[in-house]
Amino acid sequence: MSRALHRTLAVRFALTMGVGLSGAAIALSIDNVLLRPFLLGFIVVIGTFATFVGAWRLARSAVRPVEEITAQATRIEAGTLDQRLVAESETDEYRGLVAVLNRMLERIDSAFRAQRRLTASVSHEFRTPLTAMQGEMEVALRAERTPREYQRVLRSVLEETERLSHMCEDLLWLTRAESRLITARPALTDLNVLVRDLVERYHPRFAAKGFEVRAQVAAPRLQVDAALVTKLLEELLDNALEHTPPGGSIEVGAAEEPFGVRMWVEDSGSGIAPADLPHIFEPFYRADPARSRGSGAGLGLSVALAIARMHGGGILAGNGAEGGARFEVELPRQSPMPEVARRASASVPAA
Repeated sequence: MSRALHRTLAVRFALTMGVGLSGAAIALSIDNVLLRPFLLGFIVVIGTFATFVGAWRLARSAVRPVEEITAQATRIEAGTLDQRLVAESETDEYRGLVAVLNRMLERIDSAFRAQRRLTASVSHEFRTPLTAMQGEMEVALRAERTPREYQRVLRSVLEETERLSHMCEDLLWLTRAESRLITARPALTDLNVLVRDLVERYHPRFAAKGFEVRAQVAAPRLQVDAALVTKLLEELLDNALEHTPPGGSIEVGAAEEPFGVRMWVEDSGSGIAPADLPHIFEPFYRADPARSRGSGAGLGLSVALAIARMHGGGILAGNGAEGGARFEVELPRQSPMPEVARRASASVPAA
């Protein structure tokens, strides 16, 4: 049965003191003047010994769970973070402490797993362009080449170098954002103008693929970092451009909501598989081949989510009414909305 430690200590101390005082009262009630001092002395000695034994057992019972927790925690290392603490105690305080420590271990374990996945992904993403560059240069050096062939090799190497540079910049940005070295600097911004300008700037790229672009804007002015929100929408638009076949359609919108503003980017591509939704914002995550990242670095959605969280909001990922991917950005009017950020990977119901 669960019980509070402070209540247990108080009850045991009260019982010990009660027994001692009862013995003293009995001794004082004896009429024999000669026997009374000896009886009182005997009771004091026995009471002191009993109190010592009881206090020792009480202290041991109070300290034993701490020793067990300390011994188990000492054995947990980076490679054994899946272990959990167990304390043989029925008191609420110790059970609560063990539960808190186990939840902390779960978070640390999750962070370590994510870090290992990220390290493996970064290694793979860096190895691919480096291997391509090495192969191109080795082939070029095997025999004398014409200037045109050397130019082709240099252009290929330059493309891979630019890809690596972009990947490094995104990784550095994400690291700084997670360390809170990058913070949003809100200012009153007209999101309608921001969305229209961005769509206009992307118009040549839309036209090159024959996309039909729809912009729906009816958002109020909001306190946001305009540069960061622009970068957020750029990442979502780049994702839509990459995963939408030629002749498809892309919809960009912004609307007022009770909590603030909802912005969205929806494409007519192949959509996102349900199994991919919980991982879609993880760096370098490889989704279904039909929505492969192609030449992208695979960090765009992670950057977009980080920017949304800087503003106290989040991103919802799912599929729209026509089957394509739909990303909805929720930005609060004033106060942060941590509950929105926690739903960052939830699916969006089809309209």
